[in-house]
Amino acid sequence: MRHQLGTLGQQVALFVILSAVFLGAFIGAVPANAQSTEVQPSDRSFMVSLRQANSWLVPVSKEAPARTTNAAISNTGRDVFEGHSRLDVDLLKSAEGLGVVLPNDVSSEHQSLIAEMAERTGDNHDSAYATIVRQAQGGLLVMAVQTRATTQNTAIRTLAHQTVQMLVRTMTTLENTGKVDPSAFELVTAKAQVNAVRVIGQNIEPSDRELLVLLTQHSLWQKPASRESSDRARDAKVRKVAGQLAAEHTQLAQAVTEAARQIGVDLPSEPTTEQKSWANAISASSGDELDNMYANLARAADGTLITQVAQARATTRNLPARIASQTALTLLLKHMLLLESTGLVKANSLQMSDIPAIAQSKPNSSPAPQPDDSSTSIGFLTGIAVLVVAGAGTLWLVRAVGHHGEHRR
Repeated sequence: MRHQLGTLGQQVALFVILSAVFLGAFIGAVPANAQSTEVQPSDRSFMVSLRQANSWLVPVSKEAPARTTNAAISNTGRDVFEGHSRLDVDLLKSAEGLGVVLPNDVSSEHQSLIAEMAERTGDNHDSAYATIVRQAQGGLLVMAVQTRATTQNTAIRTLAHQTVQMLVRTMTTLENTGKVDPSAFELVTAKAQVNAVRVIGQNIEPSDRELLVLLTQHSLWQKPASRESSDRARDAKVRKVAGQLAAEHTQLAQAVTEAARQIGVDLPSEPTTEQKSWANAISASSGDELDNMYANLARAADGTLITQVAQARATTRNLPARIASQTALTLLLKHMLLLESTGLVKANSLQMSDIPAIAQSKPNSSPAPQPDDSSTSIGFLTGIAVLVVAGAGTLWLVRAVGHHGEHRR
């Protein structure tokens, strides 16, 4: 009897341990669109930076129409004023709900900038306004995109998404005035590369070439994977999202190909080895496994790439590359939202992973070999494996305890 009780106690103890493991795995697999109120330091930094930007961009832009005779600058000033004013309202509302304390006073540096702009008029004002606002928005864009890609807080994700959409629109409007000085394309925190290489008689930044290569390889794996998932996914929502992504990757590939043609960049014809492994994993799966794998791998890949696209959009001085990066930024932002709407994207798919360096390959050469393992996909698949093993172990123990009770009777 004592032996039987000891055996039963061991089984119950093991049951509790495996249940804890199962619960831990389950918590790690919480959908990314589930409500999260935790505010990470990077989230707080983004909110503070946005607040500080709004504190001087709003008053300077409000005064712009009164200090210029240029209709384009006047209209842009109104657009920037309205955009940052709405963002500030949403920001303060989010901060209050999350318990984040934001600065209320304009910094001395920004106060001096407001005073300086107040003394400028006419062309002197227009060039200064377009340049400093465009530079400030470029830096904010990179931070907002990275926050959008990685934050697990749903309120901050929404705020960052709105910020990116507004910045892309107003940055384009500013550039179209023709008053933006080239210095505006240098980020304060991470200046653009200045060493150019000559390609077919044109000067092109290495970062522009790398961007076009990365975007091409991204479409080369995600378009066929999305097309296959639109046919084979079990969930109707996943099939619909995958079909839309497949169609829009055609649009992205066309924009990148056109930019490459204009500036003389040779594009790869195959995705990287790592990307091939993602596509193969999706092809080898079926049912719910395919749905989860596609949603998480695609979202992780989009989130990893979009920050580099944002930096290119903020820093490139090459017009074709800028048009391609804007198209890519708009589509990737949309695709992330669509993938998250499936309810299958897990929190660990929001973590950033480093983008492998692109080798300066010769025309028609194969891309440089990349690691087969993706830290994002491995983390996700490991979580699923732990769930399966723990669940099976728990079920076995439940049955074992039941059989033990029957034997005693």
